Amino acid sequence: MCEDQAANGVIYFEARYSPHLLCLPGGKLNATGVVEAVKRGFDRGEKKFNVKARSILCCIRGLGQYADDVLQIATDYRHLGVVGIDVAGSSGGADEQYESKIVEIFQEAFKRGIHRTVHAGESGAAKEVEKAINVMHAERIGHGYRVMQDPEMYKKYFLDQHRIHLEACPYSSVMTGAVPLDWKNHPIATWAKDKVNFSINRDDPTCFDNTMTSELHWAKDKVNFSINRDDPTCFDNTMTSELQLVKDEIGATIHQLWQCVSTQLNAAEASFLTDEEKKPIIEKIRAAEPSLSD
Repeated sequence: MCEDQAANGVIYFEARYSPHLLCLPGGKLNATGVVEAVKRGFDRGEKKFNVKARSILCCIRGLGQYADDVLQIATDYRHLGVVGIDVAGSSGGADEQYESKIVEIFQEAFKRGIHRTVHAGESGAAKEVEKAINVMHAERIGHGYRVMQDPEMYKKYFLDQHRIHLEACPYSSVMTGAVPLDWKNHPIATWAKDKVNFSINRDDPTCFDNTMTSELHWAKDKVNFSINRDDPTCFDNTMTSELQLVKDEIGATIHQLWQCVSTQLNAAEASFLTDEEKKPIIEKIRAAEPSLSD
């Protein structure tokens, strides 16, 4: 994973996964062992590929029996590569469909100072996003496209304030039916115009065979967006060649391309790293900003 991310110019990523779905009940490897194994792999990858990697542990809708364990592992390993928790899984199109146990876990995570991102507003409606923010104390929303169904809510949480970060994944949003196949009216086009706090990410790469580069091209070519960055992932100078190619071959101006990169600045600032760890990543992104004479 570190090798793949580095090959796409990524310098930091947060991998989210359910440790319980990566081990067999009653087997020799338990959920804690999965997290430890991932940490060892990330440690090797960081040294070999010069990329920083952290873990976000997922609760799963319909599998609330694992939620307590997710919280405990996130607590025990919060200084050993685990930076937060998430909840994933299908909502079945229903509003606010989070088991009471999972809601309790997120409320306790908030009390413990463990970072929280919540899949919401992808297949469920806008009320799901509101519950994630107000009841589950979400700092970031995974997807969140259907908040656009409620203009008042959109204004309240994403226009009037910029505290909550939206993690957009263009390719999967269409492939899963989360948004209509109407690229020019995709929510991220509005978010970009409104200067909402969001970033472009990849979703389920083993399912969609996508990369950060391909997600950027979807945003550029389909949504008529400039070029931009799941989880949050940030770009180093190795992305410069990709941007230069789009500038030369497609004719985008350097300032249009910067619109995309600056969205990744949102991603860096919304990451679950400490402020000290964020600083060099943010500085690298800011250093890429073109001058007015470019």
